[in-house]
This record gives sequence, structure tokens and C-alpha cells, in this order.
Amino acid sequence: MQWCSPPSRREISLALFSITTFILFYNLETSFSYFGPRSEEVVTAPQVGGKLSSWRDAWEMEIYGDWTWEEHQVAKNAQKNRVDDKSGKASSSLEAAVSVSLQPQIFGTVGVNDGFMNWGDEIPMTSLIRHVPGYTIMDNVFVSNGTVFIVTDDPSFPPLGSIASSGENSHELPRPSDWQILSGDQAKETLGQYGGLIHGVSWLATDASPSNYTLFSLWRMYSSLNTSMSASGILTLPPPRRIFYPNVPTFMGETPDLNKPIILRHRSPSGFHPFLPKAAFPTLGLMYKEDWEDYASIHPPFLMRRLVVADGGAARRSRGDVPSFAIPLVELEASKQWWEPIRRNIASSLNVVDQEPKRWGSKTKPVITYLSRQDAAGGPKLRGADHEALVKELNNLGSGYTVHVIPSEAPWTRRMTAIAQSTILIGVYGDHLADSLYMAPSSHSTLMEIFPPGTFVRDAEISVNSLGINYLAWWEARQHGSQALPPAIQPTESQNDDIPIDASALVKAIRRIS
Repeated sequence: MQWCSPPSRREISLALFSITTFILFYNLETSFSYFGPRSEEVVTAPQVGGKLSSWRDAWEMEIYGDWTWEEHQVAKNAQKNRVDDKSGKASSSLEAAVSVSLQPQIFGTVGVNDGFMNWGDEIPMTSLIRHVPGYTIMDNVFVSNGTVFIVTDDPSFPPLGSIASSGENSHELPRPSDWQILSGDQAKETLGQYGGLIHGVSWLATDASPSNYTLFSLWRMYSSLNTSMSASGILTLPPPRRIFYPNVPTFMGETPDLNKPIILRHRSPSGFHPFLPKAAFPTLGLMYKEDWEDYASIHPPFLMRRLVVADGGAARRSRGDVPSFAIPLVELEASKQWWEPIRRNIASSLNVVDQEPKRWGSKTKPVITYLSRQDAAGGPKLRGADHEALVKELNNLGSGYTVHVIPSEAPWTRRMTAIAQSTILIGVYGDHLADSLYMAPSSHSTLMEIFPPGTFVRDAEISVNSLGINYLAWWEARQHGSQALPPAIQPTESQNDDIPIDASALVKAIRRIS
């Protein structure tokens, strides 16, 4: 078919537009050299924020900031190596990790290939972040063959005896197989040039019989890094990833013979109910003696980026006027809301909403909880008749109060829900009262601890007072406030089965407080 008519203006325009578009996009890099920044600027200029300097505007500063990053570098990692404009000193990624993150990463940015590190002759040195006897925060701590190594050339580093104890006897100083301090040169020979990395924040509780307050103490120690926590409880510290119990086996008793019938074993006591760390510290993995031995069996050393250590033996050797777990409470500054993120985790997991403090004329009912131990197989208990009288008096408080009587064998959820709602908590002395830490603090919240007359233990008192919860110790009809506490005298076993209490006097105090 012969083309007889010339192309129209519209057809010419479409043809030219198509050819021009093809040429531009086929040679895209060359095209940008005409319309974009100079090629030398693209190659040599360090990038600031998300765009080149010639393209930046006010929105760019608002979104990305003014930090610098190099070509092919991931933008979110550039801050680790940012330059201080005032001093001109580059801050390392390790120094950046010491500072508090304003946007803590729950899942982190660690990749599957980030489990090992080749440091060559530049072995990471241990940095001391915080220390009180028995409680220490350090960066870059090594574990090899079951031994913990501190690498430092600093002669002022705390002695090992104030950090840890012997794995066999907590009253003794650590053995060389437990802990060692190495100089930089010694570490190169002992630890080699490469090893595994344990990222994030690790906790280490060295006691063979952990206290019920171990997690409480570790969090107080760790939260001392953020003394400006707001009343809203917004957490800016990276969450702990794991806690090691190197001297506590996963299960009690001897390891069963696999060729014989299976025998169910109980978990080793770790100072808390198994549900508690999963609710209070959702990111925390529990690792026991067998896990520690696994790390010891692997040939290369492991480098723990940040380690928080709790050692009751070292704490007891330093001072005996306060319980060993309480040294961080009395020697370190902390925000008034330091425990709130953890307490609120428990309350949220139980779907408990904090009540407003009771005001004059309000209709909010005080919640009274009695933690009974009358059904327990052993340990302290009230005199039978006094227990019955106390339950009767509590139930007669009237419709203006909510009363819970919780037996020791009650399910964990029922027990903790009652405690989290409580205004006043009552119980005989003992480690079970460590759960009082999860009461909401207010001007009315009070722990009433009942002792055999003439005895007293400070554990619960010093703990709840650090949280703004009131405290009363009871000797039958006599009460002792925090300002007039009796001397610490440990009750004997013979006093545990028949502890007296004047139920009428105790209930009168409840009415006065609430």
C-alpha cells in the first residue's frame, strides 16, 4: 500500500516525543548529568541526611537530620560513626551503644551473619559503666571455657572480689576458673584473634540459690543508666535479651538414665514463678547451667557486648547492714519511676487498670488482699485461731472494701491479679512477699508484714519503700512503721508455726489508712 498523504502535525509530535523519551531513559545516567548535580559532587561529596547537599531543603532536615554518611552505607547505621562538629572526634559504634537509645529496637538490626567477629590484634577492651559491690555493668566482656574474662589495662578497675565470687562457695573470692582480669597483651595470647558475639544486653546472676529479688536488683542496677525516666514510664533503655544462671541447673535432682522409665522433674528454684519473667520482661530469655556449659564447650571465646552482673557473695562481703540484693537500692541514684515499666508490664498482662488514688468523697473501693500461707507444706504460718479471726474481721469490713483471701497454692494469675489491684497487702513474713513489688504505689498503698514478736527481717521493707509503698511490721497487736523499725533478728524455725496477730488491731489500722 502506497503512503500518499504527508503526516499530520499530531503524528509528528507523537513521534518526536516518543524518540526523545526513549533516548533520555536509554541513557539515563548521562541524562541526569545535564539536569542533576555535577558528577564530581556525586562522587566526592559526603552525603548529609537522605539527599545530596544541592537537593536538600527544610523537609530533608526535619526527616533525616544533618548527620553524614558515606556512599553505599546504610543510612540508619550512619549515626554510629557520626562526627562531633565541636570536637571533630569520631564516636565509635561501641561508644554509641553506651548512650541511651531514644528508639530502642525490640528485634534489633543484627543479621544472621553477625554472630562472629575477627578483631585481629585490636582486641576489644572492657569498659566499666557502673559498679557497686556485687553489681556491675560492663561492656565487652569475654567468656571462654566457662571463665569470664575482663580485658583492661586500667589499674583502677574494681577488684574481682567486689564483682564476683567463687562458683563453689559464694563466701570466697572467685577462682581463676571463674573470673580473670587480663591486660590487653595477655588477652591477645589467651583469647586469640576471633570469637563469637553475644549481642544486646545480657544479665548474669551467679548465685546458686537466687534471691526472690534478683530480677528486681538487676533492673535497679540497669535502670541507673537512665535517671530521667518520665512518669509515663516510657522506656528508653534497650531491653535485656537474656539472663544467665551459670550455677543453677534447669531441673532439680540427678539427670535421669535415658534407658530407664521417664521421671518428671521439677524446675530448679530461680527466685520467681516461671510465668513472671515472661510477663515482666517479655524479651528476656532464661539460660541455665547447661546453656552456660554449652558456651564453655565451644572453642572460640564469646564477646558479650554489655553485661550486667549480680553476685550476692560479693555484695555480702562489702556490707552487712542491708540485704545483699538491696545494695543498688541504697547506693545508686535512680528515677522515681524506675520500676514502673516493669510493674506496668505485669498489670497489662493481667488486664489490670491502675485505680486513681482515693480522694475525699470518691467511690473507689480500697482493695485488701491477705496472702494466706495456712495451706502451705512448710514455712511461716499464723496461729490457727488468729488466722480464722483475721479472715472474719476482713470479711466484716463492709461493702466499702474489696477483700481477697489468697491461699498459697492459688494459681499465679489469680494471686498476681489480686496483688496488682491491692491497696493494702497483708501476709506473714517471707520471700513470697516479694510479689508486693507489683502493687501500684500511692499514698495509701501499704504492705503489712506479720512477724513472730521480737524478730524482724528488712527484705520486704527496704524493697517497697524504694517504690513509694508504705510499710508496717506487726508484732501481734504492735505495729512498727518505717521510721521506728525494730532491730533485724532472723526468726527461728520453731517460731514459724504459731505466729500471733491481733486481728482487731490490724483491721483498725486498715480503716485508718484507707
